[in-house]
Amino acid sequence: MNNQPKPDSKTYDDLISDVKKGIIKVPKFQRDFVWDLKATAKLLDSILKGYPIGTFILWETDQRINDIKNIGGFDLPETPLGRNVQYVLDGQQRITSLFAAYLGAKIKKPGEKKVTDYNDIVVNLEENLEEKEKDIVTVKDEAEIAIPLHDVLNFDYQMGNELEQRGFDKAQINQISAYSSAFKTYAFSTVTLRQNDIESAIEVFTRINTGGKVLTLFEIMSAKTYDEANDFDMQARWEQFQKKLNDRKYENISPSVILQILSLIISETRECKRKTILGLEKADILEKWDDAISAIEKTIDYFRTVLRIPVSQLLPYDTLIVPFAYFFLKTGKAPNGQQRKYLEELFWRSSLSLRYSSATESKLAADIKKVDLIIDGQRPPYPEFKLYINSAQDLKETDFSTGNAICKSILCILAYYEPKDFDSNGKVLLDNSYLKIASSKNYHHFFPRAYVRKHGSDAETPYANSIVNITLVSAELNKKRIGAKAPSVYLADFADENSELKHALKSHLIELDDASIIQNDFTAFLKKRSEALYAEILKRIEPSEASTKIDPVHEMILEGEGQLVEFKSTLRYDMRTGEVNKKLEHVIAKTVAAFMNSDGGSLFIGVDDHGNAIGLDLDYGTLKKADRDGFQLHLGNILDSYLGKDVMKLWKLDWPLYDDRQICHVQVTRANKPVHVSHEGKEEFFVRKEGSSQPLSRADEHEWNKGRF
Repeated sequence: MNNQPKPDSKTYDDLISDVKKGIIKVPKFQRDFVWDLKATAKLLDSILKGYPIGTFILWETDQRINDIKNIGGFDLPETPLGRNVQYVLDGQQRITSLFAAYLGAKIKKPGEKKVTDYNDIVVNLEENLEEKEKDIVTVKDEAEIAIPLHDVLNFDYQMGNELEQRGFDKAQINQISAYSSAFKTYAFSTVTLRQNDIESAIEVFTRINTGGKVLTLFEIMSAKTYDEANDFDMQARWEQFQKKLNDRKYENISPSVILQILSLIISETRECKRKTILGLEKADILEKWDDAISAIEKTIDYFRTVLRIPVSQLLPYDTLIVPFAYFFLKTGKAPNGQQRKYLEELFWRSSLSLRYSSATESKLAADIKKVDLIIDGQRPPYPEFKLYINSAQDLKETDFSTGNAICKSILCILAYYEPKDFDSNGKVLLDNSYLKIASSKNYHHFFPRAYVRKHGSDAETPYANSIVNITLVSAELNKKRIGAKAPSVYLADFADENSELKHALKSHLIELDDASIIQNDFTAFLKKRSEALYAEILKRIEPSEASTKIDPVHEMILEGEGQLVEFKSTLRYDMRTGEVNKKLEHVIAKTVAAFMNSDGGSLFIGVDDHGNAIGLDLDYGTLKKADRDGFQLHLGNILDSYLGKDVMKLWKLDWPLYDDRQICHVQVTRANKPVHVSHEGKEEFFVRKEGSSQPLSRADEHEWNKGRF
C-alpha cells in the first residue's frame, strides 16, 4: 500500500501568485502566523544563497476551514469556485513571512501597539560581505548601503532605470538583478496531501508540529466546525462571549468548558473525552452552540448572585460551570428551592474534595448523572467524594494559596457575606487582577504575619499563613492603613471613623467584642474563626430539609445595574453637599419614565452604584414626616408631578431589607403609550439604552415609538 505523497516544487512567484489567488491558504491554527523582521531576513538570506529552508506541506481539499483573511492590509480572496484549496500544514510562518516581505507589509500583532514594517528588510549592497561576516538580506539598521527587499523581489527593467536615476551604479543594479533572479527561480520544496478528511489533516499538523506549538482541542474543533455559509467561527464566537463575561468579572474561562458541555449534551454516550469531542458532528455543534452559551451565561449569573462568587479568580475550578450549565440546558429554567440545595451541595463537595484536579472528563460524565437525580428532586449520594476538610483543625492547618481549590472554596464562603471594608463599611471591591497572587493586597492576614513572627509563640508562627487568618479587604486599606499592627491597635483606629465596624467585621465572620481580638490572642482567634468557617462548610455539604429561602431582591442587586435595574443612593439628599438637592428628584422621575418607555424594570433607592446598602435614613432626615410613610408620600408626589397621575398604576413600592437596612424598591411596568417627564415647562422623553436612562429627540422618539405603542 503506497499512499506516500510525491515531492514537488514551486517558485517564489508561483507561491505568491497562489496566495494572491486564494488557492494557497493559511489555516487559522496559530496566532503568531508571521515571523519578526530578523527571523524573516534570515529566511530570505538562506533562499538567496540557495540553502534549503524545509518543505511546505500542503493539504488539498474541497472542504473549507477557518483561515487567515488578511496579511499586512492585503485582503486574501476566497478560493475560486470549483477549485480545491491548498491549506499550509507545515510552513505557515515561513509562507506568511515570505508574503509579507513580498508586499512590504506593515503588520501589527494582536495585543501589541508596535507595527512591524517589512519594508525595513533590505538587501545589503556593501562589498566583501563574507569578510565582514554580514548577511546579504538583513534589517535596515544593519546595512550602510542597501535597497529594500521589496524592490528586489519586484525588480524589472523599469525599476532598473529608476534605480539608476536614484544614484545606484551599473554594478549595483546588475547585482540587484541577479539577486532578483535568484529569488524568482528558487525552487521551494512542497508536498501535497490529498486525503479529503480534516481529521487526517489535523493528525498530520499535530505530528509535524510536536516540536513547536501543539494544537489544543479547542483549536482543532474551531478549524473542524468553521462554516462560512452559517457565519460560524467557533474561536471568534468564544472570544466575543469572553468579552461579555469580562464585563461581569468572569475572565479567562477555559474554552474546554463549552466543548465539554456540548459533548455531554450531544454524544450518545454522554461523555466528554477528547475522542468523543473530536467525533461530534459539525451540524450538531452549530445547532446546540447558542443554547450551550446561554447555559454558561445562566450558570455564571447563578454563581454571582446565588453563591455570591463575584469574580472568576475565586472559582475553585472552571469545570464547575459544566454540571450547572448542563442543568440549565436540560431544564431550561432556574432551579427550585430543593434543587438549589442539592446543586450547591454538589458545588461544595466537588470543591472540597479536589474533584476536578485530575481525570476531569470521566468525573464529569459521572457527575451529570448526579445532576439528573437533582433535576428529578433527589439528593445524590457522594461515596466517591473524599473531603479534605473534616474539622475546624483541618481548616486551621490549611496553608493559604491562591491556586488551591480548597483555599478558593473558603474565599468563596467569605465572599458570600459580601465583606465590608473596616474603615468605610463599604463593600470590598474584588478584582481578578489583584486576586491572582497570594501577596495581593486584597488578601489581608487579620493577624499580620510580621506581627505573628515578632510576637507569636513557636506554636503560633506556623499558622500565620493559615487560610483561617485571611480576610478580603480593599487593596489600599491593607497597603496603607494596617501594615504590621496588632488587630486591637488598627481596629481601634478604624472604630474612630467607622461607627459600624462591628457590622463590618461580622461580614468577615469575626466578632469585634471577642476576647481574642481585644487581647491579641492569635491562638484563640484561630480556634474561634476556624469553628465559624467549618460551620459554614457543614451548612453547604449537609443541606437541611427545610426549604431554601430565596431572596430575589438581593440576587437582583448582586446582578448589578443594567437594562432592567438601576441603583440610586438617595431620593433627594445630596451626599456630597449634605443638603437637599431637587435635581436628584428629577433623576428619579426620568429613570422611572425610561423604564416605562422601555421594558419596565426595578429602581432601588438606598443602594449606591457599587451595590452598597445606604438605606433611607438620610432621606428621612430631609422630610417633615421623617419615616417610611413620609418617604412614600413624597416619592408619590414627585412621580405624580413629573409623570402625571394617569401612570400611577404603572409603579408600585416595596420596602425590602438589604444588608440590614431599609431600602425602597420601585417596580416599574412597561407603558402602553409614551410617558413624558414634565420639567421646567418642557416635555422630555427618556428610554433605557445600554443600561442607562437616555433622552431622545422628537425625531428619535418617533422612531422609537413605531410599533411599540
